[in-house]
Amino acid sequence: MKYIIGANSSLITKKLGCFILFIYCEHVVFATDLNSDIFYERDRVQEIHLTINELNLKSMKDSLPIRKYVPANLRWRDIQLENIGVRFKGDSSSLPNQKHKRGYLIKVCEFNKSTRFLKLRRIALDNGIQFGSLFSEPIVTDILRDMEVPSSRYNYAKLFINGDYQGIYGNVERIDESFIERHFGSSRGLLFKVHKPGPGANFSYVGDDITQYKKAFEPKNKDAENSFNELVDFIKKIDKSNKSNYEQTLNNNLMLDNFLKTTAVMLFAGCFDQLTGWNPHNYYLYQNPKTDRWSYIPWDLDVGFADHAFGTIPVIDGWHAAWPIPGGPPKPILENIVTNPKLLKKYRETASPLLEKYFKPEKLHQRFNTLYTIIKHDLQKDPFPKRRVTNPDDKGYEDILEKLKQFSTKRYKLARNQLKHPGQRPKSHSEHQPENHQNPTPGNSPNGPTKLRVISVTNNTVKLQWKDNAKKENGHILQRASLKTKWEFRNHIPRPGRNETQAVDDRAAPARKYRYRVYAVFQSKQGMIGSKPSGIVEVTTQTNAN
Repeated sequence: MKYIIGANSSLITKKLGCFILFIYCEHVVFATDLNSDIFYERDRVQEIHLTINELNLKSMKDSLPIRKYVPANLRWRDIQLENIGVRFKGDSSSLPNQKHKRGYLIKVCEFNKSTRFLKLRRIALDNGIQFGSLFSEPIVTDILRDMEVPSSRYNYAKLFINGDYQGIYGNVERIDESFIERHFGSSRGLLFKVHKPGPGANFSYVGDDITQYKKAFEPKNKDAENSFNELVDFIKKIDKSNKSNYEQTLNNNLMLDNFLKTTAVMLFAGCFDQLTGWNPHNYYLYQNPKTDRWSYIPWDLDVGFADHAFGTIPVIDGWHAAWPIPGGPPKPILENIVTNPKLLKKYRETASPLLEKYFKPEKLHQRFNTLYTIIKHDLQKDPFPKRRVTNPDDKGYEDILEKLKQFSTKRYKLARNQLKHPGQRPKSHSEHQPENHQNPTPGNSPNGPTKLRVISVTNNTVKLQWKDNAKKENGHILQRASLKTKWEFRNHIPRPGRNETQAVDDRAAPARKYRYRVYAVFQSKQGMIGSKPSGIVEVTTQTNAN
């Protein structure tokens, strides 16, 4: 017996012979008997089957790095969806010749706009190959949802393509119109996504030219497509409002309590790929038309519970729990919070009980163990290597879990002491050097990046691209030199992962000359070692528009 969602229908039906019936044994089955909560049931590993013909599979791979939707059929339990769209998901799945597990994004309404799956428009299957592996995102999103902060649901799924087992994936709820409908009661309102760093992504106002903001913010629904002026106005208020009544400004324009909770969670969990990170991205902004207030919704949270990620982000030593300014480019909203005594007090009063409730080591360690127990058997059959792409020294999932537990223990103890004794405002981690820490430096390996070039330049951003020639690297580091550094190159932007070939410097000043070069970094027993650097490019930023 099979429920079928056809290409021209969003209703769930049961096909028996040539009759369409809604009678199932003793009772009537309606579409409402099934809902997405079952699909995201925490302690049950889902089983998802995709059928994609060989020509379409080849087309998906041949199109990389462009991620192209192809037609497919999907089966989950007794529900079958026909003629839905499937593509590879994320930058970590976009290299044509990569060997690690690829993520997938399923868009059930790609070829027929009315098709839904349990009221969902998309299914996101995350490969879980980065710092937090398959354990960071379910823990962080569970914490956020328990605090009634809108966040994705998450569980695990076994994926089969044409009958072949692809491994264990994170089944993470996509932030889209279906998500907005469920949390806010309507799909209306402005929804923007920041996937890549760029102008305004750190909540810095860069003028009224909306073309600048379009480099960082992607509209994710029709309401947002022609509403960049509202987004710019919000960022301007965050950055430029009178500081004497800044708390009222935030309350009027932002879900402030939720933002403070989210900021604390990001800091405690070490989520460096967010607003709290070096290059703010991986978040959504949603404006609720009923209140006109914006919500900050974090996304792609698989990089938590890691210290010195990429050798350059000192969460334990450099992120102060009582001072939510973890470094990277200036972030006006965080800067304005820590310089406002009432807001800083409010943040600390939010953060302290949150730390006790969710981040005590014994609680987190038990949660890690529970999650691992759920998927341990299926991970043993996973056809891909039992380590994180970002951590070549991993020796299996037990080793990964032990490292996550070590981080959570150290983080809690230090954060507890910092909140109890805040002290003076610490230096940013661009100035901070932990004891005995050595930054990566360029080396002599001949397989370094080449063909570094400038893609675009504005008054305060420079976007660069290079050719990656390395294998098994941990990532790349972009260096910058300027008159301020007496033309000495300094590590400026880390780009973790083997498939990053671009960086955006959004810490540039108007009408300034800069020089850039980039090098690859590799993990060794002595720490991070660097490749021979690329050639140097020189650029002068534009002047401020009048």
